[in-house]
Amino acid sequence: MKRFLSLLVLAVTCAPLVAQSIDVNQSIASDLIAGTWQDDLAQSFKPIAANCAGAGFYMWPGIGGLDDIEVKLYDALPNAGGVILASGNAMGNAGAWVEIFWPPVAVTPGTTYYLVLGANNGSMALAGSINNPYPDGNVFANPVYQAWPQFDYAFHTWTQNPTLAINGVCPNVTIDVAHGTPFGQVALLSSPTIGSFIIPSGFPCAGTMLNLSNPTLRMVRALDANGVLVLPFQVPAGACGRLYVQALDLSSCTPSNLAAL
Repeated sequence: MKRFLSLLVLAVTCAPLVAQSIDVNQSIASDLIAGTWQDDLAQSFKPIAANCAGAGFYMWPGIGGLDDIEVKLYDALPNAGGVILASGNAMGNAGAWVEIFWPPVAVTPGTTYYLVLGANNGSMALAGSINNPYPDGNVFANPVYQAWPQFDYAFHTWTQNPTLAINGVCPNVTIDVAHGTPFGQVALLSSPTIGSFIIPSGFPCAGTMLNLSNPTLRMVRALDANGVLVLPFQVPAGACGRLYVQALDLSSCTPSNLAAL
């Protein structure tokens, strides 16, 4: 088996991987952009990842208090025939990020989508920037979704990281990968011990941190149209109960959780 050589050891243990990670990120919050009491609030964006699992907005400090914030993901503005792809709500507080999550939905990287925001009480305000910090989208506010091309809310979107599951009884198992890049490739790696390592230059996904000690590249396989791999696999003799496995999406360079054989 080919082995990732000369990996840089960062630590002897690793923290658990987070299920979601930030995809699009516009974190500048220097200006008060709009009040949640206004109508038709939205932010356009172009995802980088192939799924969207939530969004966050930064609320301007000093205005209002707790309020129930709802965000809906649209494929076009509501007044342009947009369809709701996902939605969620969470309690927001002035001077803090409010994070709204939903089950991941497939999106097309580089295509424009819209986050439409509303508030139960309309008591807070949205921070952002008036200097066009995010060129792939902009603010909408006031009827009917009036565009503000140089304005962006302080916002980010969440993507579901690839997930890995080992099903069945070793040595005859099924390797299940989900939430990968549609029609992309996934690398499956293993190690007898957990660690924290960075893939060095000269290898695919250089700079990505893996959670395996001195990992062995077992195979590279294609993902289907839904970013899924279902692979029957016979574990090598003597390896049952002795290996950790991790998947690496080679398109997004995003690692999965760890799974034990």
